[in-house]
Amino acid sequence: MKFPLQKHRARRWFALALLAQSSASFAATLSLTATEDTSIFSGHPNGNIGGSTLVAGTNQQNAWIGRAMFRFDLSVIPAGAIIDSAEVTLSVVTIPDPMQHGGPQNSDFGLYRLLVSWGEGVGVNVIGLSPPAAGDATWISRHHGSDLWKSPGGAADDGLDEMEDYVGSASSSAFVTGLGDFAFGSTPSTVADAQLWLDNPALNFGFMLISSSEGIAGTGRRFASTEISSPGTPPTLQLSYTVVPEPSVMGLAIVGLLGLGSRRRVRG
Repeated sequence: MKFPLQKHRARRWFALALLAQSSASFAATLSLTATEDTSIFSGHPNGNIGGSTLVAGTNQQNAWIGRAMFRFDLSVIPAGAIIDSAEVTLSVVTIPDPMQHGGPQNSDFGLYRLLVSWGEGVGVNVIGLSPPAAGDATWISRHHGSDLWKSPGGAADDGLDEMEDYVGSASSSAFVTGLGDFAFGSTPSTVADAQLWLDNPALNFGFMLISSSEGIAGTGRRFASTEISSPGTPPTLQLSYTVVPEPSVMGLAIVGLLGLGSRRRVRG
Protein backbone atom coordinates (compact mmCIF):
# COMPACT_ATOMS: atom_id res chain seq x y z
CA MET A 1 0.00 0.00 0.00
CA LYS A 2 3.06 2.28 0.35
CA PHE A 3 4.10 1.90 -3.24
CA PRO A 4 2.01 4.83 -4.61
CA LEU A 5 3.43 7.16 -1.93
CA GLN A 6 6.97 6.02 -2.63
CA LYS A 7 6.47 6.55 -6.34
CA HIS A 8 5.11 10.03 -5.68
CA ARG A 9 8.11 10.95 -3.54
CA ALA A 10 10.54 9.57 -6.08
CA ARG A 11 8.94 11.56 -8.85
CA ARG A 12 8.98 14.70 -6.70
CA TRP A 13 12.69 14.39 -5.94
CA PHE A 14 13.40 13.60 -9.57
CA ALA A 15 11.54 16.73 -10.64
CA LEU A 16 13.37 18.82 -8.05
CA ALA A 17 16.70 17.55 -9.33
CA LEU A 18 15.80 18.48 -12.89
CA LEU A 19 14.61 21.90 -11.72
CA ALA A 20 17.91 22.46 -9.97
CA GLN A 21 19.67 21.75 -13.23
CA SER A 22 17.56 24.21 -15.21
CA SER A 23 17.63 26.97 -12.59
CA ALA A 24 21.08 28.03 -13.78
CA SER A 25 19.67 29.25 -17.12
CA PHE A 26 19.35 33.00 -17.53
CA ALA A 27 18.02 35.59 -19.96
CA ALA A 28 19.99 38.60 -21.17
CA THR A 29 19.72 41.54 -23.55
CA LEU A 30 22.42 43.01 -25.73
CA SER A 31 22.82 45.91 -28.14
CA LEU A 32 25.32 45.47 -30.97
CA THR A 33 26.63 48.10 -33.39
CA ALA A 34 27.39 46.97 -36.93
CA THR A 35 30.99 45.92 -37.43
CA GLU A 36 30.92 46.45 -41.21
CA ASP A 37 28.71 48.57 -43.46
CA THR A 38 28.75 50.05 -46.95
CA SER A 39 26.52 50.99 -49.90
CA ILE A 40 26.36 50.23 -53.58
CA PHE A 41 24.90 52.61 -56.19
CA SER A 42 23.59 51.97 -59.69
CA GLY A 43 24.63 55.44 -60.90
CA HIS A 44 28.30 54.60 -60.43
CA PRO A 45 28.37 50.83 -60.87
CA ASN A 46 32.15 50.57 -60.64
CA GLY A 47 32.62 53.00 -57.75
CA ASN A 48 32.94 52.31 -54.05
CA ILE A 49 30.90 54.57 -51.79
CA GLY A 50 32.08 53.70 -48.29
CA GLY A 51 32.04 57.05 -46.51
CA SER A 52 30.12 58.51 -43.62
CA THR A 53 26.55 57.53 -44.53
CA LEU A 54 24.70 54.57 -46.01
CA VAL A 55 22.65 55.13 -49.16
CA ALA A 56 19.45 53.21 -49.93
CA GLY A 57 16.43 53.93 -52.11
CA THR A 58 16.20 55.94 -55.35
CA ASN A 59 17.56 59.46 -55.76
CA GLN A 60 15.61 62.43 -57.12
CA GLN A 61 17.67 63.60 -60.05
CA ASN A 62 18.50 60.45 -62.01
CA ALA A 63 16.38 57.67 -60.51
CA TRP A 64 19.59 55.90 -59.56
CA ILE A 65 19.24 53.17 -56.96
CA GLY A 66 21.23 52.67 -53.77
CA ARG A 67 21.35 49.63 -51.52
CA ALA A 68 23.07 49.45 -48.14
CA MET A 69 24.67 46.48 -46.40
CA PHE A 70 25.71 45.88 -42.81
CA ARG A 71 26.56 42.99 -40.53
CA PHE A 72 26.86 42.38 -36.79
CA ASP A 73 29.33 40.24 -34.85
CA LEU A 74 27.45 37.88 -32.51
CA SER A 75 30.54 36.18 -31.09
CA VAL A 76 30.06 37.85 -27.69
CA ILE A 77 26.94 35.73 -27.12
CA PRO A 78 27.64 32.35 -25.45
CA ALA A 79 27.58 29.42 -27.83
CA GLY A 80 24.36 27.44 -27.59
CA ALA A 81 22.27 30.43 -26.50
CA ILE A 82 18.70 30.67 -27.76
CA ILE A 83 17.80 33.93 -29.51
CA ASP A 84 14.42 35.20 -28.29
CA SER A 85 14.12 38.52 -30.16
CA ALA A 86 16.13 40.50 -32.71
CA GLU A 87 15.35 44.11 -33.70
CA VAL A 88 17.36 46.46 -35.92
CA THR A 89 17.39 50.26 -35.60
CA LEU A 90 18.54 52.56 -38.41
CA SER A 91 18.87 56.33 -38.33
CA VAL A 92 17.92 58.54 -41.31
CA VAL A 93 20.24 61.54 -41.44
CA THR A 94 19.44 63.02 -44.89
CA ILE A 95 16.27 63.13 -47.01
CA PRO A 96 15.74 64.42 -50.58
CA ASP A 97 15.37 68.16 -51.06
CA PRO A 98 11.65 69.01 -50.53
CA MET A 99 11.90 71.82 -53.12
CA GLN A 100 13.28 69.77 -56.02
CA HIS A 101 12.16 66.96 -58.30
CA GLY A 102 8.93 66.24 -56.48
CA GLY A 103 10.51 66.14 -53.04
CA PRO A 104 10.99 63.10 -50.81
CA GLN A 105 8.78 60.05 -51.25
CA ASN A 106 8.14 57.75 -48.33
CA SER A 107 8.41 53.99 -48.73
CA ASP A 108 8.82 50.71 -46.94
CA PHE A 109 12.39 49.51 -46.54
CA GLY A 110 13.16 45.86 -45.97
CA LEU A 111 16.04 43.94 -44.41
CA TYR A 112 17.07 41.02 -46.61
CA ARG A 113 19.47 38.41 -45.27
CA LEU A 114 22.54 38.22 -47.47
CA LEU A 115 23.66 34.79 -48.69
CA VAL A 116 27.11 35.80 -49.93
CA SER A 117 30.08 37.78 -48.67
CA TRP A 118 30.94 41.36 -49.67
CA GLY A 119 33.69 43.92 -49.08
CA GLU A 120 33.16 47.05 -47.00
CA GLY A 121 35.52 49.44 -48.78
CA VAL A 122 36.76 52.81 -47.55
CA GLY A 123 35.49 55.17 -50.25
CA VAL A 124 34.86 58.82 -49.42
CA ASN A 125 31.34 60.20 -49.07
CA VAL A 126 31.26 61.69 -52.58
CA ILE A 127 29.47 59.09 -54.65
CA GLY A 128 31.42 57.83 -57.59
CA LEU A 129 34.73 59.55 -56.83
CA SER A 130 36.34 56.57 -55.12
CA PRO A 131 37.64 53.86 -57.43
CA PRO A 132 37.29 50.51 -55.69
CA ALA A 133 40.24 48.69 -54.22
CA ALA A 134 40.53 44.95 -54.64
CA GLY A 135 37.74 43.27 -52.70
CA ASP A 136 35.49 46.33 -52.32
CA ALA A 137 31.76 46.06 -52.98
CA THR A 138 30.33 47.90 -56.00
CA TRP A 139 27.03 47.72 -57.88
CA ILE A 140 28.67 45.21 -60.21
CA SER A 141 30.86 43.23 -57.84
CA ARG A 142 30.57 42.10 -54.25
CA HIS A 143 34.36 41.82 -54.26
CA HIS A 144 35.93 44.07 -56.89
CA GLY A 145 38.33 42.17 -59.10
CA SER A 146 37.03 38.72 -58.22
CA ASP A 147 33.37 38.05 -57.35
CA LEU A 148 30.42 39.49 -59.24
CA TRP A 149 26.88 39.75 -57.93
CA LYS A 150 24.54 37.28 -59.66
CA SER A 151 23.04 40.39 -61.24
CA PRO A 152 24.05 44.05 -60.73
CA GLY A 153 23.00 45.27 -57.30
CA GLY A 154 22.42 41.74 -56.07
CA ALA A 155 19.85 39.14 -57.03
CA ALA A 156 16.99 37.85 -54.86
CA ASP A 157 16.90 34.12 -54.25
CA ASP A 158 13.78 32.53 -55.74
CA GLY A 159 14.44 29.07 -54.35
CA LEU A 160 14.14 27.48 -57.79
CA ASP A 161 17.74 26.97 -58.88
CA GLU A 162 21.17 27.91 -57.61
CA MET A 163 21.50 30.21 -54.64
CA GLU A 164 21.42 33.92 -55.41
CA ASP A 165 22.72 36.91 -53.42
CA TYR A 166 20.06 37.51 -50.77
CA VAL A 167 16.88 35.91 -49.44
CA GLY A 168 13.91 36.88 -51.57
CA SER A 169 11.61 37.95 -48.73
CA ALA A 170 12.34 40.66 -46.17
CA SER A 171 13.08 39.52 -42.63
CA SER A 172 11.62 42.77 -41.28
CA SER A 173 10.49 46.10 -42.71
CA ALA A 174 9.77 49.67 -41.66
CA PHE A 175 7.95 52.57 -43.27
CA VAL A 176 10.63 55.24 -43.59
CA THR A 177 9.59 58.89 -43.73
CA GLY A 178 11.69 61.81 -42.45
CA LEU A 179 14.72 62.16 -40.24
CA GLY A 180 15.25 60.09 -37.12
CA ASP A 181 15.44 56.51 -35.92
CA PHE A 182 13.37 53.71 -37.45
CA ALA A 183 12.89 50.31 -35.84
CA PHE A 184 12.78 47.15 -37.90
CA GLY A 185 10.90 45.05 -35.38
CA SER A 186 11.70 41.55 -34.21
CA THR A 187 10.01 38.86 -36.32
CA PRO A 188 10.36 35.07 -36.54
CA SER A 189 12.65 35.71 -39.52
CA THR A 190 15.02 38.11 -37.74
CA VAL A 191 15.17 35.71 -34.79
CA ALA A 192 16.00 32.85 -37.16
CA ASP A 193 18.62 35.01 -38.91
CA ALA A 194 20.36 35.88 -35.65
CA GLN A 195 20.23 32.25 -34.48
CA LEU A 196 21.75 31.12 -37.76
CA TRP A 197 24.58 33.66 -37.45
CA LEU A 198 25.25 32.67 -33.84
CA ASP A 199 25.34 28.95 -34.59
CA ASN A 200 27.13 29.30 -37.95
CA PRO A 201 29.39 32.39 -37.95
CA ALA A 202 30.73 31.51 -41.43
CA LEU A 203 27.24 32.21 -42.82
CA ASN A 204 26.95 35.66 -41.23
CA PHE A 205 26.89 38.08 -44.17
CA GLY A 206 24.43 40.49 -42.58
CA PHE A 207 21.52 42.33 -44.18
CA MET A 208 20.94 44.26 -47.38
CA LEU A 209 18.64 47.29 -47.01
CA ILE A 210 16.30 47.76 -49.99
CA SER A 211 13.42 50.15 -50.63
CA SER A 212 10.25 48.43 -51.80
CA SER A 213 9.65 51.38 -54.17
CA GLU A 214 12.91 51.54 -56.09
CA GLY A 215 10.93 52.52 -59.18
CA ILE A 216 9.93 55.83 -57.57
CA ALA A 217 12.39 58.74 -57.54
CA GLY A 218 12.77 60.45 -54.17
CA THR A 219 12.65 57.34 -51.98
CA GLY A 220 16.41 57.62 -51.43
CA ARG A 221 17.63 58.15 -47.88
CA ARG A 222 21.01 58.48 -46.24
CA PHE A 223 21.35 56.45 -43.06
CA ALA A 224 23.95 56.82 -40.32
CA SER A 225 26.92 54.47 -40.60
CA THR A 226 29.63 53.26 -38.26
CA GLU A 227 32.10 55.89 -39.48
CA ILE A 228 33.33 58.29 -36.79
CA SER A 229 32.17 61.31 -38.79
CA SER A 230 28.66 59.95 -39.29
CA PRO A 231 25.80 61.77 -37.57
CA GLY A 232 22.98 59.86 -35.93
CA THR A 233 22.95 56.30 -34.60
CA PRO A 234 24.78 53.61 -36.61
CA PRO A 235 22.99 50.36 -37.49
CA THR A 236 22.16 48.65 -34.21
CA LEU A 237 20.92 45.15 -33.42
CA GLN A 238 19.03 44.70 -30.15
CA LEU A 239 18.95 41.07 -29.03
CA SER A 240 17.42 39.15 -26.17
CA TYR A 241 18.55 35.60 -25.60
CA THR A 242 18.49 32.75 -23.11
CA VAL A 243 21.49 30.74 -22.01
CA VAL A 244 20.85 27.19 -20.78
CA PRO A 245 24.08 25.68 -19.41
CA GLU A 246 24.89 22.03 -19.97
CA PRO A 247 23.81 19.82 -17.02
CA SER A 248 26.68 19.44 -14.56
CA VAL A 249 28.25 16.06 -13.84
CA MET A 250 27.13 16.32 -10.21
CA GLY A 251 23.57 17.15 -11.21
CA LEU A 252 23.38 14.22 -13.60
CA ALA A 253 24.76 11.94 -10.87
CA ILE A 254 22.06 13.12 -8.44
CA VAL A 255 19.34 12.52 -11.00
CA GLY A 256 20.72 9.03 -11.66
CA LEU A 257 20.91 8.13 -7.97
CA LEU A 258 17.40 9.38 -7.35
CA GLY A 259 16.11 7.33 -10.23
CA LEU A 260 17.95 4.23 -8.98
CA GLY A 261 16.69 4.74 -5.45
CA SER A 262 13.10 5.09 -6.61
CA ARG A 263 13.28 1.82 -8.52
CA ARG A 264 14.68 0.01 -5.49
CA ARG A 265 11.93 1.33 -3.20
CA VAL A 266 9.25 0.33 -5.65
CA ARG A 267 10.70 -3.17 -5.98
CA GLY A 268 10.92 -3.47 -2.21
